[in-house]
Amino acid sequence: MGVGDFFSSLTEKIKDGCDRLASGLNFQKPGEIIRSHLIPFCCAAGALLIVLVFLLILAVVKRPAKPGEEPRASAELSPAVISGDFFLPYEPDFVPDVLLEREPREGWSEEDVRPFWTDPMEGNEETWRRRIEEGVDGILERVP
Repeated sequence: MGVGDFFSSLTEKIKDGCDRLASGLNFQKPGEIIRSHLIPFCCAAGALLIVLVFLLILAVVKRPAKPGEEPRASAELSPAVISGDFFLPYEPDFVPDVLLEREPREGWSEEDVRPFWTDPMEGNEETWRRRIEEGVDGILERVP
């Protein structure tokens, strides 16, 4: 099968397809098609009209500047004018040491610790015992 045979069979297939399509369609006049499908046609025409109006407004608003005119810049896009020098303030090259209000303690007495200590077993003995037993049981269950 050469190139010529391929193209001749291709044109025959296209003609066959067009004939089938034409025989399957019931050709109507454009006015009849519009009358039979009035609502979708009106919706499509309205959408097209809205798009055209939007493009017209966009073309008027974003009109390119003429060769002699300066382009208009909006306030948000105009660069800010900085007067004077713009330098950051001096920062030291080192981090200062921690300044403590008082000297750290060398040791803690029982009276110093008492306000910060709460005994976890007071009133919760059964809760803690159950949690410890569950943990031990979980470990022992995994042992082969």
